[in-house]
Amino acid sequence: MTKNINKLLEKYESKNEKDLDEDINPVDKSKNKKELNQDSLQSINPVRNVKIKLDLKDKKILYQLELNARQSNSQIAKKVGLSKEVVNYRIKRLETFKVIKSYYPIIDLSKLGYINFRIYLRLMDATPKKEKEILEYLINNKESFYVSTLDGRFDLSIGVAVKEIHEFESFYNQFKDNFKQFIRKEQISIFTAVYHFNRNYLLDEKISRNPPAIIGKSPKEEFDNTDINILKILSKNSRIPLIDISKKLFIPERTIAFRIKKLEQKKIILCYKALLNLNSLGYEYFKLDIILKDTSRIKELLKYAESNPYITYIDQTIAGSDFEFDIEVKNKQHLLEIVNDLKIKFPEIREWSYFTLLSYDKLIYLPSI
Repeated sequence: MTKNINKLLEKYESKNEKDLDEDINPVDKSKNKKELNQDSLQSINPVRNVKIKLDLKDKKILYQLELNARQSNSQIAKKVGLSKEVVNYRIKRLETFKVIKSYYPIIDLSKLGYINFRIYLRLMDATPKKEKEILEYLINNKESFYVSTLDGRFDLSIGVAVKEIHEFESFYNQFKDNFKQFIRKEQISIFTAVYHFNRNYLLDEKISRNPPAIIGKSPKEEFDNTDINILKILSKNSRIPLIDISKKLFIPERTIAFRIKKLEQKKIILCYKALLNLNSLGYEYFKLDIILKDTSRIKELLKYAESNPYITYIDQTIAGSDFEFDIEVKNKQHLLEIVNDLKIKFPEIREWSYFTLLSYDKLIYLPSI
């Protein structure tokens, strides 16, 4: 099919959903619907950097992917009141225009015996070429499970997962052997727990928030190499079909399904998420650090964060701030309104600071083990 994608999208925005199949591919209607849909989706793959309008149906689909990115398109279709073909089309469209960047599982590394460190770095005297070299070094390092670019007090944030503290020392000493002269400031903390909240703000109506997925503070679970190999594959694409995992590992689909179910029951896999391009959603990502006069109301701060639809993560750390959270808001003014509300409700706040998370350059929730 060679129909111009821009004309297709214009029609798509204005047509009823029942007319979608005909607009996508006006061929012999006796053709299998599944084949028709796949042909039409492939036709939009080359399109890049085209502005996309998101409507309520798109947001409902994104919210379902936020709840469980591994659920099938048929399951999503039933929950959002659309046909499977329409959901197929919309998800492919969101992927093509990079609203959805990837899919990943949230894995509780503490259940695999890992300690998670966080490094903040402020760089100096680094040319753009050297900054790229530093970034690529961190991304390609087997111990890192996330690398993000920041704007503010620090330039980079790195998550490092190791089983022994000397492994972290070895990693960081090797990094400094290569790049110490470009480090102006560093801050190292140990994650004790990370709370992951759903993005309820995707939907306008107020809905109750599911309990957060909490990483950390967990006893080690039993696992074997097959479990690890499954986790490695899921960490690169949590929506990969069972049959594809089966082909990669030469293990029957039924066994793969059973293994994944056991990993979920043990809460090694907590949930499955979509990595979203927040700019395309009209939101900005900020990280807030709060210093308190005392810590007597930490539990109330946790409840406040749980009730606020814009707060997406809480980080509990050793050697970090007293209370840390990530928030996705419409703009800086929106951020300041929430901070002012916090200061009124919690006069224990002594000081606060923030920086912007510009992008996740690596996010896999699993080191290269």
